[in-house]
Amino acid sequence: MKKFSFTISGDQFSVRVKKIEGNIADIEVNGTPYAVEINEELKTSKTPVVMVRKEVQTKQGDERAKENLKPVSESNRPSAKTIKSPLPGKILKVNFAIGDSFKEGDILLVMESMKMENNILAERSGKVVKICAPVGNTVLQDEVLFEIE
Repeated sequence: MKKFSFTISGDQFSVRVKKIEGNIADIEVNGTPYAVEINEELKTSKTPVVMVRKEVQTKQGDERAKENLKPVSESNRPSAKTIKSPLPGKILKVNFAIGDSFKEGDILLVMESMKMENNILAERSGKVVKICAPVGNTVLQDEVLFEIE
């Protein structure tokens, strides 16, 4: 808000400019409010006008969970009968043969990935039915290493 003092024909005027929007100014002259039109060319601002977004409507947690959770299709479900490679690499050593039983935590095979040897551990106990990645093979991430029962 700006304040000005004017003397016109010997009379004193106290003018306060409250706000200016476009070419309309809200002013107060000696306590009396006026809306006046400014007769000069409007200057366009180079600064962009900030638009305020609408408030985001949120839903209760249960409703959001129902929308976001969908059943996993049969083809995308992890198989309990396979052990997959956690990372890409080359198989260096297989510690179990077909028909061998293993326990949770046993080292099933050793693979080289990024110039490091990595032990692939059994996540659960079981029995080897088929070795899908023999020594010397290169595997990709999520490729089946063993079929188990």
